[in-house]
Amino acid sequence: MVEAYDSLGSFLEDTRSLIPPELMGEPGWERLLALTRRLPFCAADSRFGFEFHLYDPNPTGDFCVISTPSTRLAEFYQQQTADSASGLAGTDFIAFLVAQAKDTDSFLARTKKGIILEYDLASALPGAYCNPGIFFVPSDHPESDQAPLYQDPAALVAALQSAAGWDPDTAELRHVERVCAALAESGIYVSHAGVMPGRSSRAIRLVALGFDYSRLPEGLKRIRWPGDLSAALDVGSGFDGLVSTRGGLGITVTPQGVLPRLDLEFSRKERNDPSPDAVLGLDRPGWTPPIDRLEERGWCLPAKAAGLRVWPRLETLFGQDGVYQLRQVISHLKVVIDQGVIYSKAYAGMDVLKVA
Repeated sequence: MVEAYDSLGSFLEDTRSLIPPELMGEPGWERLLALTRRLPFCAADSRFGFEFHLYDPNPTGDFCVISTPSTRLAEFYQQQTADSASGLAGTDFIAFLVAQAKDTDSFLARTKKGIILEYDLASALPGAYCNPGIFFVPSDHPESDQAPLYQDPAALVAALQSAAGWDPDTAELRHVERVCAALAESGIYVSHAGVMPGRSSRAIRLVALGFDYSRLPEGLKRIRWPGDLSAALDVGSGFDGLVSTRGGLGITVTPQGVLPRLDLEFSRKERNDPSPDAVLGLDRPGWTPPIDRLEERGWCLPAKAAGLRVWPRLETLFGQDGVYQLRQVISHLKVVIDQGVIYSKAYAGMDVLKVA
């Protein structure tokens, strides 16, 4: 009798050779397995991913899964108790999911947004994890069917506070409303938003994707970003011609106001390439120039750059219950500017398809 995988972790054990050791060494691997052995295999129904810290000499990273409502993984989280949820999700998030599922006019139903849960593993001891970050992101619905987050910041903030278990804060809402409006005035629109309830400091991350980077200076001035504008522009110009002209921006908002931290996201340069590799979004050659630039600028360690260059691939896995096709992609690269310190991260995903 063929035995099916009993957890995401048991499946990942069979993929170990596909994850470059420069990006995920044994300590990080053990942290990852300790978490994913507690997650059901259905977490692989949607893309799951890794956040590799390219500036950290330790080969470790964080992990994320997609828990969009009405999926088997969302149902798994809804069924957790206070005891079983420890380290997997906060009880406030579980209550939020349950309430959203019951209400046909809920925030998630109206906006048609999905949820990504982000687990901080890089600095955690095995089995000792904080509650994951909660991010509302566009789902598989056509863009025209989704309500833009920036148009109703009050509903957005209320949903984030409820999911995190935070008390309402009028100052926090006021700052989010101001940032959303100011960015929109400069042609930059908030499309993602999240909170990290497991961290000691309270903050809301607002993310805008797909805008032309020429709008960045005006956008940062309009929100009165308190960081070094010249540093942000220098980072952006450093990737001219190497990445897509449309990028991403992350702003961190607290009840006290906008923080000087700034996240700049870069995607591979668009290519008119009909090859199977390009169609699948792997495009290893297209990712090489921006990775090289990160290394040249000292924002990515050479070993991490080497591991990242070989990540995009299409592999066949002969698993314990059948044959799987695995597609490993790079979603985007991020450069973080935080009070004079500049460092980078890579966001990589894995798609799993059973083919036999």
